[in-house]
Amino acid sequence: MSSNIQEDYKGIADTLNRLVQLGVSPIVVCGLEDVSGRSFKLASSYLSEQVELLLQFLLNADVNGFKPIQTSLTRSLLKEVYGCVSAEMIEQVLIPMHQGIIPIVFPIVYNAHDGLQRFIEPKDAMYHICLALTECNTMLSVEKVVFIEPLGGIPSIERNQTSHVFINLSQEITDIISELYIGHLDPISRDIHLANLESLSDILNLVSERTHTDETTGIITTPSVLSLNDDQLNPVVYNVLTDRPVISSSLPSALQRTPQISTSIVKKGFEVTVLDRDCYEEKFKLENLVKSKVLDKDKLVNLLIDSFGKNLRTDAYLDRIENSIATLIIVGDYEGAAIVTWEELKNGDKVAYLDKFAIAKRNQGIPGLADVIFKLITQSHQGELLWRSRANNPVNKWYFERCRGCSRTPRSPWMFFYTGEIYNRRMGTKLDGSEQSKIDITEKLQLYSDLVENLEASFY
Repeated sequence: MSSNIQEDYKGIADTLNRLVQLGVSPIVVCGLEDVSGRSFKLASSYLSEQVELLLQFLLNADVNGFKPIQTSLTRSLLKEVYGCVSAEMIEQVLIPMHQGIIPIVFPIVYNAHDGLQRFIEPKDAMYHICLALTECNTMLSVEKVVFIEPLGGIPSIERNQTSHVFINLSQEITDIISELYIGHLDPISRDIHLANLESLSDILNLVSERTHTDETTGIITTPSVLSLNDDQLNPVVYNVLTDRPVISSSLPSALQRTPQISTSIVKKGFEVTVLDRDCYEEKFKLENLVKSKVLDKDKLVNLLIDSFGKNLRTDAYLDRIENSIATLIIVGDYEGAAIVTWEELKNGDKVAYLDKFAIAKRNQGIPGLADVIFKLITQSHQGELLWRSRANNPVNKWYFERCRGCSRTPRSPWMFFYTGEIYNRRMGTKLDGSEQSKIDITEKLQLYSDLVENLEASFY
């Protein structure tokens, strides 16, 4: 066995120990990448060797400053009756957990009809275990579901095939599945990622339906990343501590300062509605959206007032954006929203302007919600986007990390931020010898400043 594999097992044992320190009660489901190509005897022998290695590191944890951890091996948890698999003997997991022992489950199914045993995919075993655990929701809650995958998280074309940072299943799963088919992956890797995504989606939906909460988090990461002995870098430990990914999913992937990662955080997430001219048959104006009941004006106004904690000049504001709306993003039942308008610069050009970015106060601590909205804003207006914020706004640091540039207006309390693909252009020539189009940044900043200074404040 290679030293790298040994190091991974040692690191994973340390991570399990750290999780126990944090009050987590882990369940380990071991398994094979492909159960179809091995006999039951060979598969059982192979898994026993892997588990033995993990046990050695857990029992010798005091070498690394941890307490030795006791484990229990479970081979008879899953039973099949008339084609239906269930974790009938869930006490084999619950009792050790209650005693501070880590249960290690072999994904073996016992067939009650013919007495035969077979291995199933560990992802399928986790589904049946989670189903049984949700029946004990007065005793425990399923908080994290972790897939240890050598290929890492779900690859993203936008991130040059490194992993999606955060996946909002309710909004993104269809697009991500389509992306996997056009992402220039080899068929074997693609099918593995699809299986991971769909299995995790099934488990998260199951837990949500059974517990009526969407708080369970899925994590897909590599053995080497899971073995990192650093609370800030280990994605599972960091997520237990913060309920967030190690980096924000709305950070621009094109910027060099944005890290490339191999872990995906997955949540059932939020339903999101994106409204723009392309998806609306009539003239895209506020009055028509309200009349056709696509938009609830009262809920939107109440959200803005609640989010900003100020009084809105409602009539004046709605009149101003009546004919200038570019994009509306609504999260759930007005849990959050963004309003992007078209604003005219002094030179006659129009710019997409992020007019309002609102999250209901009760939701402002929900991890990932602001990232989901902001990412959709920048995806909807990839070419050029402008927004402003008061110079003393504590959110400005968050904005700064997501912009290509910012500036303070000289005659107002505002500063403005801008981003977009137009700022990817550089001086010089193209490959065909023609001149590369470039931005006069001094002129742009002056145009932005004039616009931002002259837009009337919406709140008082």
